[in-house]
Amino acid sequence: GLRVNLVASPFEQPLGQRSFAEIWSRQTRWARLRRVTFPLFFTPEILTGAAAPLLLALVAAASAGVSLSTTALWVLAIAYLPECLLALAKGWYLSPRSVTAMIARDAMLPAIWARAWFGGAVEWRGNEMTIRTRALTELEEIA
Repeated sequence: GLRVNLVASPFEQPLGQRSFAEIWSRQTRWARLRRVTFPLFFTPEILTGAAAPLLLALVAAASAGVSLSTTALWVLAIAYLPECLLALAKGWYLSPRSVTAMIARDAMLPAIWARAWFGGAVEWRGNEMTIRTRALTELEEIA
């Protein structure tokens, strides 16, 4: 735990076939852990993904009278093309389903982020776990 090993470059992490419930559980568990462990770094995570840039670009396009569909296509291309190029460069699996999965992932991010802030216990391998801040744990020990 005290020795950190960093990799030289990104690598593929195939997880295999997963149900939506398994994906949701994994994402919310890790989000909750990041939120409790590093709240200042977790707070701006709501801005990651394509949702925030897409929303801001669509508002700007609507204000300027520019085509919303063209704006959306450009923003989505700028958001997902680098990720697709990385996958191609590394020889990772990439298909139209991959892009659909990326869009679904980014659509889920705001709900995952909110769940990390307001949710309680998470499930890991069928076991319910409560991930808390040290301050909350200490308060409960006193009570």
